[in-house]
Amino acid sequence: MFSPICPRYAAMLLLFPLCVALLGPPTERANAQSKQKSIAGKADVLRHVPKKFATLTEIDNKNHRVKLLIEGEQQAKMWDVLADAELKVHGWWGRLKQFCVGDRVWVWFAIDRHKKRKGVLMLADELSEQFIHGLPHLLTACDKKSETATVESEISGKRQLTFKNLDKSALIGAQVFVQTVGKSARTIASQEDFANLRSRQREWLCAKWRQDGLPGTVSLLHPLSGEMEVMLDHEAIRWGRYLENGDKLTLQIDAPISAVVKHVHPWRERTLVRIVTASGVDQFDLSLGQRIRVTVPEPPADIQSSELPMDIGRLTLKKDRIEWFLASTYCSCKIAGDRCTGMFYSLASCNENACGMPHQIRSKVGELIDADLTDEQIWEKLIESRGPNVGNQHLLR
Repeated sequence: MFSPICPRYAAMLLLFPLCVALLGPPTERANAQSKQKSIAGKADVLRHVPKKFATLTEIDNKNHRVKLLIEGEQQAKMWDVLADAELKVHGWWGRLKQFCVGDRVWVWFAIDRHKKRKGVLMLADELSEQFIHGLPHLLTACDKKSETATVESEISGKRQLTFKNLDKSALIGAQVFVQTVGKSARTIASQEDFANLRSRQREWLCAKWRQDGLPGTVSLLHPLSGEMEVMLDHEAIRWGRYLENGDKLTLQIDAPISAVVKHVHPWRERTLVRIVTASGVDQFDLSLGQRIRVTVPEPPADIQSSELPMDIGRLTLKKDRIEWFLASTYCSCKIAGDRCTGMFYSLASCNENACGMPHQIRSKVGELIDADLTDEQIWEKLIESRGPNVGNQHLLR
């Protein structure tokens, strides 16, 4: 004789076919969930950002503004430079005061929702533009007597420039990096000369970091716990990521604040640092979104001289290691037109729903991890298979 079925269980049996009809069998639901798109931004801003050559006619360092005469326009205009704008000098990051009035520059504009220009998102000297594109000029003629040089480039075309005390006849037929002021050449640099200029710029910026600290933005304040977060700018991708838990640092404000690192996390091209201040009360002198400088311990000279990322090999979990590579490398795809976000702001910024490169790199790095390669060995493999641009900001025309 069967015992009676529990009413609640009987109701569940009756509802099960309806649930399956509406939602599908459990295995189908699991498969459907696995095929769902990732939640990600469109990563198409660079497609819409105006990128123009201009003459720099005035620099207002105090208010972080520049006056630009855009090529093709009749009147110069003053523009605010975003607080976290990318400033490029001699192929590396720099400071606004390093630019020279009269120079030809390459500028990107931040835009509003109606795609109207509203401020400077990126400012680069001509040497940096040529380095970013991997397209130096070709020096086709050089006449010391008439003090003229003729250069050609895919972007700026053929130009005859005047120059003084720059005998570059030995470079005729070679690729050169050129900085112009109107119709004159202020700099004509060979590949070796440019490499030296870039190296000196890196050293100059390191000196600024020692003195002033790394630039960033206050992204979280929690005085009750004493914890806060600073999002360091792109330029801090090396020194910032060398930080480790327990490192001491100083927030440079009117009354400097001492703090200790609790956690460091790569976030696309930026670096998120969670810190603990000596007293939670200190945080009442700060505000969310405030621009700040952070003095940090300087990495050893031998590590700085290496082209490898300074925090390479630190993570141990496979998933974390894979995501670190996306946040530390740049996209090696062939998308032209100055519009691939991942080429300039790291591969982690690509929209993986519309671009297959993040999946390719995750898969490749995962395979190499499974093959028991170290992160240093994986980095070398990526450079070998995908080219040096994996380790450098760049864009394709």
